[in-house]
Amino acid sequence: MNLNLLDEDSMQPSEPTPCDFFKGEDAITKAKLLGLPDLELVRQAIMIGDAEFRTNTYYNRARFIARWGKIGEQLALLLRQSDPDWVFHNDSQPRIENTAKKIQIIFMSGNIALGIADQIVSAHCKKGFMTLKNIKENQSSYDDETKLRTWILYFPSASHPAYISTDIPTIPFEFAYPTSFVQDPKAQKISILPSNHTCRIAFEIDNTLPVKADPKPVLEPSDEIKPDDFDIQLVV
Repeated sequence: MNLNLLDEDSMQPSEPTPCDFFKGEDAITKAKLLGLPDLELVRQAIMIGDAEFRTNTYYNRARFIARWGKIGEQLALLLRQSDPDWVFHNDSQPRIENTAKKIQIIFMSGNIALGIADQIVSAHCKKGFMTLKNIKENQSSYDDETKLRTWILYFPSASHPAYISTDIPTIPFEFAYPTSFVQDPKAQKISILPSNHTCRIAFEIDNTLPVKADPKPVLEPSDEIKPDDFDIQLVV
């Protein structure tokens, strides 16, 4: 790995890299072929996180970070039940790793491009050092089973239109393989967005089931507490 984490080769201003995009049955097949988690488990994890989020009120300023944590927790628990080779790491940036498959997964809310092939997907909020470091692990192609590969699970933010509109039938999420990042030139510390994804595997959650209305307003993205704002450690 290049020790200069902000080298020019990794800092890309756009998404020029060709990207393989899979959706529907092709996405299910591709995910299984690559050894990624079963989409039904991911659906369950996101739905559980959303259900708990809806129990919080506007006065709970930590509800956004709590939703992120609950989705990651549930994904880790469900994966451990299905395959004990999946291990949860909680050092700085939580991630789920399967050394047998040479895959590690970090998870974060994605932008409005989720599930849309001709749009540039990335994180909903800027990320820090650990996200940058994990992206730098991707020195090979996404299907190279001889090298550790970092995949990002992008789930929709709480302000995604699927959560605030009544006429959007599905909630998108996807696995994506980033190969570089965009650094905010005005930031005085590492502040990046993942970029140049060479593979995107998109799925959907049925959004037509009745859900009790949630009247609390959603904060603007700039006001949200983000995972990288904390050095989260597991207390046992």
